[in-house]
Amino acid sequence: MSIESVIFDWDGTLAKTLDLWLQGFQAAFGSRGHRFDPKFIAKEFFHNHPEVPARHPDLEFPTVAEETRSYVFDGLPTVELYEGATETVKSLKNKGITLTLVTSSPRHLLDRALGAHDLAHFFDSIVAGDDGFGHKPSPLPFKATLQRVGATASETLIIGDSHVDIQAGKSSGCQTCWFAPEHNSLFHDFEHIRSMSPDHEISRIQELVAIA
Repeated sequence: MSIESVIFDWDGTLAKTLDLWLQGFQAAFGSRGHRFDPKFIAKEFFHNHPEVPARHPDLEFPTVAEETRSYVFDGLPTVELYEGATETVKSLKNKGITLTLVTSSPRHLLDRALGAHDLAHFFDSIVAGDDGFGHKPSPLPFKATLQRVGATASETLIIGDSHVDIQAGKSSGCQTCWFAPEHNSLFHDFEHIRSMSPDHEISRIQELVAIA
């Protein structure tokens, strides 16, 4: 099936921000005398922030999360993109493919990161986590994106590093591509994501050009 548009994830797909988030959590927890394994942090604190205080009422999580966001904000101007990310976006754009972006990161963080790498102008629509469409795996930000740019779900590919990207893509009726560089296994359960049967799996972002 042809691909006329691509919806990108940001964290862990275009930008190597997962390590930055991990460092932020480690700093915030460390200042309170807590030392957690990186995989535990990724599993317990990277997603569904509103649910965390009920699971860990002794950790002052709302304050920890705010301190972590501040840490990430400060580090975003120097965060690296995945190898070939900019070239991949340019190549897809030159092929006439409509490019958009959907992320759960808040707008002020996303704008700072995109500005640092001069990437915003490649995307015809950008939806951040606090734009009012909800967070992944909700299909709403993806359906809003499709409507904005006049794209057809069956001709749209969603690429992301997380199970929520694949879940949202399937519930939106889009094609799905899982970005799975080995380093990301620190943050995700690869076996679980693979069991969701994404349409494509790549370990280098440049491989996306051949798919589209």
